[in-house]
Amino acid sequence: MTAAVTHAEGRHVGTRRKLRILSPDDVARIHEASLDVLADVGVMFHSQRALDVLEAHGATVDRRTTVARIPAATVDEALRSLPRSFVLGGCSRELDLPVDGEHAYLTSDGCATFVREADGTVRPSAKQDVYDAARVVDRLPNLSATSALVSAQDTPEETRVLHEFDACMRASRKHTIVVSIKDAAEARPLLRMAEAVAGGSAELKARPVFSVILCTVLPLHQERFGMELAFELAAAGIPMMLYPMPILGATAPVTPAGTAVVNNAEILAAITTIQLACPGARLIHAGGPTALFMRTGAYFANVPEALLLRGVQAQMADFYGMPAGLGWGGTKAKLPDAQSAYENTLGLVLELAAGADLLFGAGLLDSVSHMSLEELVIADETFGMVTRLLKGVQVDRDTLAVDLIVRHGFAGDYLSDPHTRAHVRELWRARLGETGTYESWRQAGAPSLETKARAVADAILDEPAPGFPDDLGRAFDEIIAAAGSGRF
Repeated sequence: MTAAVTHAEGRHVGTRRKLRILSPDDVARIHEASLDVLADVGVMFHSQRALDVLEAHGATVDRRTTVARIPAATVDEALRSLPRSFVLGGCSRELDLPVDGEHAYLTSDGCATFVREADGTVRPSAKQDVYDAARVVDRLPNLSATSALVSAQDTPEETRVLHEFDACMRASRKHTIVVSIKDAAEARPLLRMAEAVAGGSAELKARPVFSVILCTVLPLHQERFGMELAFELAAAGIPMMLYPMPILGATAPVTPAGTAVVNNAEILAAITTIQLACPGARLIHAGGPTALFMRTGAYFANVPEALLLRGVQAQMADFYGMPAGLGWGGTKAKLPDAQSAYENTLGLVLELAAGADLLFGAGLLDSVSHMSLEELVIADETFGMVTRLLKGVQVDRDTLAVDLIVRHGFAGDYLSDPHTRAHVRELWRARLGETGTYESWRQAGAPSLETKARAVADAILDEPAPGFPDDLGRAFDEIIAAAGSGRF
């Protein structure tokens, strides 16, 4: 078996037999309940343009309350213009990510404000941390896209998202997911930076080198800046992950089915508005449902109900013929330990088995507040293993190997057979986990998984920094300076 020519070939899982949390009838009931909410309760839009678009297509709009009640026919009209597949572009074509239902991708998380050092101390994040994390993501074989894993808190707030994009692009050739963008004013210089990378606006539209997470506001709000941002990005061909984050029992009903309705209604409201304004906009049915720990008010991302909701969300995305981009990770653990391992792995397996095309969330601890390079490396290893599970078992004449079994009979010496040599590289191999004897582990100093993961990250950071074209660097600097002085 030859090595993958492109990154996407290594992430190809084929057609999956998806785990179904809900029956087809229950999926339809959530869809119908979502339509009832949109038509009877409506959604509060704080964008006049959004209200104009919806009213022009049959919604009942109350300009005083800014509530739009959206009929099912309007939603159906918008759903018909959704693209079923598209590409998330890398800085080179071999790093492009086809979003087509046959690939599964894992990306880094975003917007933490603290960094956990190798010795366990925690400090506020800076732009250098964004750069370092992106370098590690670039070199990890199973992670497909980078992001500002932490906030560049040492940069001016008005240009912070541009500094974070600058750090990601200088450090990584992979697709970048922009997390902290707030409005259309920030989008304009960001688009100029991306056009400089892609070679122009048409080239960027064909192979967008970045995508954006667009959060809705619970419950049933679409805020003005988010909608204006969505219109700007959609016109430029930038893919968007529509990302509600309902909290069971706090910003949504405590029952998972009720939260699924609120979650889905918000996504449908955003889809409808964006598609009617910009038909063919590249949208991903995304989100990160969570739960509230009622005794303390703490946010929990990996309780069973939240994981089930993400599986439900994958089904709803499939129902609409959309890619599913699910929030992942978010462990409450404070260090890379058994808790972070079991919480994150359960989510990884369930969400990918349910049909997620893309999982957003590697590299953070303590409910997405602390960056951990060790967690990035461990996620890379775990995702590689789960990807192999998704590929399943191929059954054909060669893999059944009946002739081989007959030939060897009771001797069973398969180790030296050419058939074994032809297929052995198809087997998953651990890069991080222990594979040796107890004695060899002791002789190596009995390293923990955390220690070995940190060594991988440090080895990447010890390599020479990746090159970045001087002209592109100057263009980035000029755009950021212009944005900072109000010239955009």
